[in-house]
Amino acid sequence: MSLRGGGLPARAVGALFIVPFGAGLLIWPYGTLPLTALLIILAAREGAQIVGAISGGASAAWSAALLVVPLAALVAAGPVVAAALGVLTLLALVATHLLRALRVKRGSVAPYARALFGTLATATWLSPLLLLPLFGYVGGATPSPWIAWLLAVVWSADTGAYLIGRRFGKRKLAPLISPRKSVEGLVGGLFTATVIGSAAAMNWLDAPLIWALPTSLAVAAAAEAGDLVESLFKRAAGTKNSATLIPGHGGVLDRIDSLLLAAPVTLLAAILLELSRMLISGD
Repeated sequence: MSLRGGGLPARAVGALFIVPFGAGLLIWPYGTLPLTALLIILAAREGAQIVGAISGGASAAWSAALLVVPLAALVAAGPVVAAALGVLTLLALVATHLLRALRVKRGSVAPYARALFGTLATATWLSPLLLLPLFGYVGGATPSPWIAWLLAVVWSADTGAYLIGRRFGKRKLAPLISPRKSVEGLVGGLFTATVIGSAAAMNWLDAPLIWALPTSLAVAAAAEAGDLVESLFKRAAGTKNSATLIPGHGGVLDRIDSLLLAAPVTLLAAILLELSRMLISGD
């Protein structure tokens, strides 16, 4: 979720789309499910263009179905129906791309292989956005404190890195991958996110400080790493932004790159916190 690039007026216009979108993600399940599906579709399309996959559209649609169909079933009908629909969706995905590849008589089957791999990769990376709200879910449309905490850590890490790096940054962090990033900005972003994330975790998640401090730091580090991973792919592809969909911000993938690694780390942190509570309570 890089704050770099783009003029201020354009960025302000882009923020008019980003802020309400982020707020909608918090509302489980009626906001989280459809908005995450849209994020997956758009991000998978942009990722497919970066790596040169021809059938990125199919990959994007299947990525959304692979996640949203079973999760919607879990909320509506329970784990048995959700598991069945999840397996059927996965089998349908594999069968669709395999049959398309079998019909190829000339040329290459690489596009179908890329689409299949890209679908599974995108679904794996973004699945925690749909799984996190299940921790403590009691029914109805409720804000997810886990997604709120994840976004707070990621945004504070990005904002801290930008502001401190702009003011004090001297040593380049990764000159070939992301020339504007500095070591000072990285340290500032990690510190900012750790402080804000710890305070948010203790208030929103009722988490102890001994859990909040290291996990906030870990999620912030994962967010910075996700940003660098996307930058690495873009530099290799010779492009500055993944798309031009959001004024002043680039593409969807440019805005959620930090979540690709931060979301899985957050899910792991949620599991560890839940296990620790079970051990303490004796359940």
